[in-house]
Amino acid sequence: METVDSARLASNLLTLPTLLGVSLCALVFAIIRSYVSWNARSRGLPLPPGPRPLPLVGSLLNWPKSPQWVAFRDMCAKYGDVLYFDLLGTPTIILGSPSAMLELLDKRAANTSSRSTGPMLLLTGMETNFGSMPYGSCWRLHKRVFWQEFHPGAVRLHLPAQRKASRMFLGKLLKSPSKLRKHVRFTFFAAILKAILGVDVAGDDEALLDVVEAALEWRGEALLPGKYLVSAIPILQYVPPWFPGATVQRLSVYWRSTVARLKEECHRCVEKSNGEDCAGSRMIARMEAEKRPAELAEEVIKNVLHTAIEAGSDTASQMFSTLQSFFLAMSLYPEVQRRAQAELEAVVGTTRLPDFDDIGSLVYVSALIREVLRWHNVAPLGAPHMTVEDAEFRGYFIPAGTNVFPNVACMHDPDIYADPDVFRPERFIHDGKLDFSTAPDPAMFIFGFGRRICPGRYFAENGLFINVAAVLHVFDITPPVDENGRVIKIEPQLTYGSIWCLSCGLSLYYQAPIGTSGGADPRSAIV
Repeated sequence: METVDSARLASNLLTLPTLLGVSLCALVFAIIRSYVSWNARSRGLPLPPGPRPLPLVGSLLNWPKSPQWVAFRDMCAKYGDVLYFDLLGTPTIILGSPSAMLELLDKRAANTSSRSTGPMLLLTGMETNFGSMPYGSCWRLHKRVFWQEFHPGAVRLHLPAQRKASRMFLGKLLKSPSKLRKHVRFTFFAAILKAILGVDVAGDDEALLDVVEAALEWRGEALLPGKYLVSAIPILQYVPPWFPGATVQRLSVYWRSTVARLKEECHRCVEKSNGEDCAGSRMIARMEAEKRPAELAEEVIKNVLHTAIEAGSDTASQMFSTLQSFFLAMSLYPEVQRRAQAELEAVVGTTRLPDFDDIGSLVYVSALIREVLRWHNVAPLGAPHMTVEDAEFRGYFIPAGTNVFPNVACMHDPDIYADPDVFRPERFIHDGKLDFSTAPDPAMFIFGFGRRICPGRYFAENGLFINVAAVLHVFDITPPVDENGRVIKIEPQLTYGSIWCLSCGLSLYYQAPIGTSGGADPRSAIV
């Protein structure tokens, strides 16, 4: 009898209104507790401004597709130079001014130097690239091994490789000027492979070049922020490749295979070199001298060599696009070209080619290169950093785990650079010297920030200088002309990815067979 009464009492208590009331009280309690916890964590500070988020999806629908840097620049004009997005629970910030970038990513590098290990890194096999590793002891070990070969004192060891590649570039340009894009890519890859692996790339059909390019050709699109839904919904990475609509999972099988092949090929080339003096063999010798465990040493060396090729090739891709921008600028601004050539003739003369020892004396050429970096920025949305702790920034709360993107397209902000769309190297020269007091050095933004600044930047700058100076000293770059001899107006287009490339027929516009009225004509018999 008592059991029946207890059951009846429980039945009366667990009516629908009672259940709804209990659920509502629990929900209100959870909301209040979450609010109190968040308020204590944020110390009452607001999040940075940005598009109004929606329930569940946050700001995902406000995240621009293409071109992102233009949309972010416009949003910064509306909301300020610190933009906040909630991407399905992942806090994301866009920095839209140099001062914000330097203050948060340089001065507070201890908290903003990590990386988010998102699902795309795992799907592509890029998690072993130390440029993508979270900040910590593993990253520091990998970077130290790399930095020992690419700090300012060490890069001089690579100058012969870069000089030789530049000379080969001039010869190829003279022989087949219509293949400009191919020659530009070749000159940077040839220098990288020689410096790191000790491999001489003599022709365009080298098998190693094919391996490198196969591992790089998909990266610009695959790693573009917001390109694939799996970046916002990580659980989708576990969808099997055979499942309908699993495009990125099917592509990832090929992506990972190209990365694995590149790692093995790099290690094989270094072992095959038999101690030849190259960056890879010196890395191995140092690891052996430190008596690291053999298995760890081999894994670190494979990762660093792979990263060195990829990072060098990433830099090469940027410099590749930058060198194309250089050809475009010289075609559109002949007066700049003539002034640079006059300086080269005065400093270098007409009996030799420019060399690295001439950098300090070629002030205008150096300023021209800085202006090329600024004028057509080929990586307008820099690599993301991630905060490791909660922080306050300019009166706003920045949660731990926030992805921070520097929108370096600010180099076209008229408040920072006067007449930003005009190609004007003189903006960086005062009293006959390079001077960045009134116009910031574009290299500060191009090569990254804080502890995540590009460790191969000195190698990249040397390669850009030797190629630009040599081309200016040897060739006249002129606009294309039609069959009637009339100049064709150039309207450059940008192909979209994590790196922007000019697409305006450069190989046809700037390079023409010797004797025609347009293209790149040899100015000297030196070549």
